[in-house]
Order: sequence, then structure tokens, then C-alpha cells
Amino acid sequence: MKFKIMKKLILIQNDFAGSGKSTVVRLLRRYLNQHRIPHQFVMLDEEETCAEPDVRYLNPTQPGAMRQLLDVLDESEINIMEAATGLGELTSKLYEQHEFYAVLAEMGIDLTIVLPVTNDPESFDAVTQAAEVYSDNVQYLIAHNTTSAYDEDDGSWDACYAARVMDMFEAVELRFPSAGVEMENAFRTQHTHLAAALLESDAETRYGKEFARWFKRSMGQVETARQYLFGDAFRSLADNSKEPAKRGRKAKAAF
Repeated sequence: MKFKIMKKLILIQNDFAGSGKSTVVRLLRRYLNQHRIPHQFVMLDEEETCAEPDVRYLNPTQPGAMRQLLDVLDESEINIMEAATGLGELTSKLYEQHEFYAVLAEMGIDLTIVLPVTNDPESFDAVTQAAEVYSDNVQYLIAHNTTSAYDEDDGSWDACYAARVMDMFEAVELRFPSAGVEMENAFRTQHTHLAAALLESDAETRYGKEFARWFKRSMGQVETARQYLFGDAFRSLADNSKEPAKRGRKAKAAF
């Protein structure tokens, strides 16, 4: 019997503003584009404000939006979906109300919830809230983003309740490096920011060596979780890609 390749849905959500959702989305998309992997990006938002190219907008507050969403998800083997700030809680509620776990399973779609967090403990609230809704029906990935070159990791995450909950669900953790002072100065001079810079094809040249190093290390983090994030859908689409190394689900690739 032929093995059926499961599709992947990667949902990025956290209603804490500035948690790094757009940065994570753009790193994932840059990684897939580097490997020439077809994928689809879906933005859950009430207005069309995202600067991301090739974005599919859906307003989850509109009637019939969930039926439309399922139709959209069925079009691609790999779907990346971001819930705009303020819509993460609504997205979770709709997941419960429409029994999406059963629906996605019937469609052959594996769901991974990516929860970006910063050093601010308030960003951890979304983690425990997501765990209450999605329980053990999904995979979890915590994406640590240091908000500034001047912020230091004070160990708040390792000591918090949310971290213990994620340990119970065997979540994978990625730790993206902080933007250096040189990077932040370059962004300030050119009136931009990290997430916007990731949309520029010449960013590694435009923003200097520190950005190039940051980007390389960040993409390395995505590489460590490639199979966990994209599943066999990645392998089936990347005929010429290197076979991913096997890793434990709890392995952390910290710098």
C-alpha cells in the first residue's frame, strides 16, 4: 500500500504585540523558498495590511470564513498561517467550535502551533492559553525572539509555568539570536525594522555583515526543526534536498 504524505499546517499566533510573529513567518518562508518548496501563506486578519508577497487574506470574523479557510488549505501541501495580533484567541475559539482537530485529520493535515515569545513574561500567556485549547492534538514549537540587542535573557521562560506545560507536550524550542547593535543602527538609519528587512532580497548586503550572520544563524535554527515543522510534505516536494538529520523532539539548538 502506498504511504500517504500528510499535509502540514503551521499556525503562528500570539496576541502579545511584538512577539515576533512576522519575523518567524518570513524566516520560514525564506527557508522554503531557498529549497524551492511550494507553499502557501494565509493571513488571518480583519484588514489587508500585511506586506508579505503572495498572501491569501481571510477575515475570520466574517460568515463562512472557516469553510473558505478549509478550501484554501486543501490547495497546498504546506500552509503557513499567521493570526494577526488580537485574533489569536478568536482563532483558538473557532478551532474548538468547529472541531477543527477532527476536520483537519479527515483532510490529512497535521497541525503545528508556533508560539513566538520574547523575554517579557506577558508574552508567555498565549502559550498556556493555546495549550488549554489545542491540548495534545497538535505539535508545539516555541520560537524565542529577543526583542532588542540591549535585552538579556534573564531566565524568565525556563522558570515559568508555560515552560513546564510545554515540557509536558514535548514542544520543540528554537532560540533566534537577538539583533545586534550594528543591525539596529542600520535599521534605524534606513527607517525600517527586522521583519521588513526580511522581505528584501538584498538585505544581507544592504544591512551589513552582522545582519548576514544573524540571518545565517536564524536559518540554521529553522533547519534543526525542518522535519518537525514541515513533516514528510517537505521531503516529498524536495526531490533534490538533503535527507534531514534525525533529532529528538526536545532538542534545543541554542547559541
